[in-house]
Amino acid sequence: MEIKTATRKESEDGETFNTAEMLYIKKEFFWATLLASCIVAFVVGQMARICILDVTHRNYMTTYDERFRELHRVNSEIVLHRDLTAKKMMNLPDPVIKQGKTIPRTTYTSKHFNAASVTTHSRWIVSDTVGQQECLNSAGVLESTLNPATDLANETISVGQEIESEEHLPSGQHLLLDLENIDADFLNSEERLATAMLDLVDQCGLTLMSYHCHKLKPNGVSCAGVLLESHVSFHTWPSRGVISIDLFTCGPSSLLHTVPVVEQLFAVSSSKATKKEQQPKMVWAHKYRGFSDHDDSFEMTDMFQFPVGQMSDYKKELLSVTTPYQRMDVYDVLRPGVQSLELYMNSLLYDGSYEAQHPDFFAPDRVLFLDGILQSRRSGDAAYHESLVHPAMFAHKNPKRVAIIGGGEGATLREVLKHNTVEKVVMIDIDEQMVTLCREYLPFWSDCSMLMGGSKSCFDDPRVETYYEDAFKWFIDRFSVSNTRGKSSEQPFDVIIMDALDPQVQKEFADTLYDAGAAIFSQGLDSNGILIAQVGEADTIHSPSGQFSIDKNRLHFIEMLASMGFKAVRDYEESHSGFMFPWKFIVAFKEARGSIEWLSSSAEVELKIRKRGMVASGMVTPFLYFDGATMETYKYPSKGSELSFCHSYPSSHECLRGHGFDPERLNLPLSLLEVKGTNGPTETRVVTTTVIHQDTYIGLEKVVPNIFLGVKSVVLVMRLVSVISSFWKELLDNLMQSAGYCEFDHGAAGVTIDRTPLCFVNCHANDAKNVGSEPIPKLVVNGSVPLVVESEAEFQAADDIYNPAKARQIQGYFRATSVREIQKGGEFTAECCKQNHFVMVD
Repeated sequence: MEIKTATRKESEDGETFNTAEMLYIKKEFFWATLLASCIVAFVVGQMARICILDVTHRNYMTTYDERFRELHRVNSEIVLHRDLTAKKMMNLPDPVIKQGKTIPRTTYTSKHFNAASVTTHSRWIVSDTVGQQECLNSAGVLESTLNPATDLANETISVGQEIESEEHLPSGQHLLLDLENIDADFLNSEERLATAMLDLVDQCGLTLMSYHCHKLKPNGVSCAGVLLESHVSFHTWPSRGVISIDLFTCGPSSLLHTVPVVEQLFAVSSSKATKKEQQPKMVWAHKYRGFSDHDDSFEMTDMFQFPVGQMSDYKKELLSVTTPYQRMDVYDVLRPGVQSLELYMNSLLYDGSYEAQHPDFFAPDRVLFLDGILQSRRSGDAAYHESLVHPAMFAHKNPKRVAIIGGGEGATLREVLKHNTVEKVVMIDIDEQMVTLCREYLPFWSDCSMLMGGSKSCFDDPRVETYYEDAFKWFIDRFSVSNTRGKSSEQPFDVIIMDALDPQVQKEFADTLYDAGAAIFSQGLDSNGILIAQVGEADTIHSPSGQFSIDKNRLHFIEMLASMGFKAVRDYEESHSGFMFPWKFIVAFKEARGSIEWLSSSAEVELKIRKRGMVASGMVTPFLYFDGATMETYKYPSKGSELSFCHSYPSSHECLRGHGFDPERLNLPLSLLEVKGTNGPTETRVVTTTVIHQDTYIGLEKVVPNIFLGVKSVVLVMRLVSVISSFWKELLDNLMQSAGYCEFDHGAAGVTIDRTPLCFVNCHANDAKNVGSEPIPKLVVNGSVPLVVESEAEFQAADDIYNPAKARQIQGYFRATSVREIQKGGEFTAECCKQNHFVMVD
């Protein structure tokens, strides 16, 4: 080191300045000093960390008396740092990869927030191999999609065999479960909960990549796990005995089978639970989520809307199996808003309460689904099957031979066997396994023990023959002319009942059933036979034309019935069958006169029930739902049916005309009419005292209230005329022949007797027609069945075979409508029956 001293100097311009001393340091001295300083700083820092940070960290861990595990990923190996100062180290289970599975290349990141939790613990799997995203398919075969970040996207992996990779779409299944009355110690134990979660993942064939748990203050545990397929998580409230579990996967395997696994692993009962209502209970829902490229029609079926998709108080899967022809599911479920879990639990206590004495009132509803479509339920069993069978069966004079197509539950068969006229029932269902399972899981559907002398199972009744084959083939083999050469190997049936797929089901077989079914099955009907079919959800007032909706099969089926020679087709609805909407039924008559029985009064129907219903043991009647009053609701189609028909056939006369009074049309009083001549109805004339324009109402308030005699009443009156005295004979004869209008009542002829001067119009000899709108036919009474003969062709016109618009329209006011302009003093005339429009024929 060298030091130089400063000196004063004078510049050329006379100014002076000082020269400072300069210090020169050698290079070796500088580096030696810097190195010594760094060593001293390092030593001081290490001592400070040892004396302060480590002591603080140990005190912190000792305070919470828990272990802490820290993991670092170094060269793809796990380095575990555990603090052994806690009382006892918890052994949370590690996620384990099943043999043959490969973990995808993964970057693990985490951040802990310990302010609200006592401890935090993490477990995960690390592998240094290139992995694949793996899921299990429904058959249990391992399929993979390689990590798109790798260059192996087109490769496959082998687990015993080469398998193709599967693409994972942004969609999946979500299972939500809430459990109550669970043991508090279990819900507050990280170890037991984590073990249950890993067991759940393992039993469901999923792969857990990692999970993270927090034990909360003052109690409770929250865990979240990352699955190779998506995620699993839960949160507990030990003081309330509640745990909520959330499971989402991208895999194709159904999570429905996971529900009993969750119940088995997490429904841990408290040792303090002494009453039945204190036992664990679970509510759950299954949802499909995301945006899938595959056909999701099954996900939108009835079963996935309810009960699977709702958090109902109670539901239990009893059966889920795939037969060679369809998937079959049976559930027990409490109906929301109708049934109570509390009352159901009370019914199981046997404590003498009302619920315990009548457990059937509070038992869960048992529901059957085929391919996810609701088929039948205990709460709607009687309403559905009785409304399907009995209206048409009682419309037949004497049904002896009945065929059932489908109806594997056995309930349709049960209802047919309630008729004592039935001698033989043939049931044809292609799915024998489904029928067998229904007998096991739905025994009350096919229980005939309520009938006097009936068997426990309706299938064991000696009148029943069961065939497990294609119904089309069965009928073709026995009734097709090409196969039998005009001689059928089977006698024709009086009634055929189609209780098969709904026409709205988007399947090829449903299209075939409602296309060729009418032609094939009608060959097996007798000349006076009746065909019955359930045809799915009923129309509403907002339903479009069937040609442009899922009801096209139903519309085509009805058109086929008309083309196959059926003389009358009726539809009716039942709203108590347990479906979300009213259900629609079709009944087709081979003879037009068959529809007359359809319009029987409620008293007549009750009489048929008493005469033809099988005797029930311990019951007045075996019919739980159907009676004469119920039949009254089936006689005429619904407004929705009428509007849907008019959307499909807008040019129909009834659709164009509509029904109901026209408020804009003039209504003239009856005082404007004058009656001339009193020597009998044929000499009585009705003239007008003013001009009456075309389409004018005349005395509506007097004309509409009238006496209507239905076809059977007409027969009764005519037979009375032949046996009573001449006085009453002449009175009744004049009443009907002179003052009665012979007219149609929804396809059947009847007589309306007016009480106004217009009654004389009916029998004026002049053929010029001034009032009314319908021709007056000749009515022939053959035995006890009236039949229109002169207008038979018109009655059997195509638009009359099935016409809900016409069937609903009660045009009682047409007799008071002028069809042309009538001048002052003009006579009111109409087509005349000339007192011979009623003829008795043996």
